[in-house]
Amino acid sequence: MAPTMICDIVTPDHLLFSDEAEFVSAPAAGGEIGFMYLHAPIMSTLRMGEIRVRKPDAEAVRRFAVSGGYIEADGRKVVVLASRAIEVSTVDVEISRERIAHNEKRLTELSADDPRRAFCRDEIAWQNHLVRLAQS
Repeated sequence: MAPTMICDIVTPDHLLFSDEAEFVSAPAAGGEIGFMYLHAPIMSTLRMGEIRVRKPDAEAVRRFAVSGGYIEADGRKVVVLASRAIEVSTVDVEISRERIAHNEKRLTELSADDPRRAFCRDEIAWQNHLVRLAQS
């Protein structure tokens, strides 16, 4: 069995995941980055993407969608501070599609200078990301 580290995935409102991991990959600002036990210390921003966590002796990889945030690793622990995160296996594609349609409709109703348009565009991007991951 390979040596393990702790992986925490935290959002502003809850601890989404905390467990041992053999390997963690994340969408860092400069590109995909992977972490194993005793990885050199690093801190980076995250872009929208997917966190993958391989647990010890597990065949399956746990997958988490993230909308951005920060990641820090010190060789024994990986901490993800995500703006938004959800485990991919829990995504309801139909609800995501409904949210996309709702926000696309709102975009047509809001004036060009309405600041709520930015929220609608972000929500559409996030929901499209969830649909892509859930279907892959």
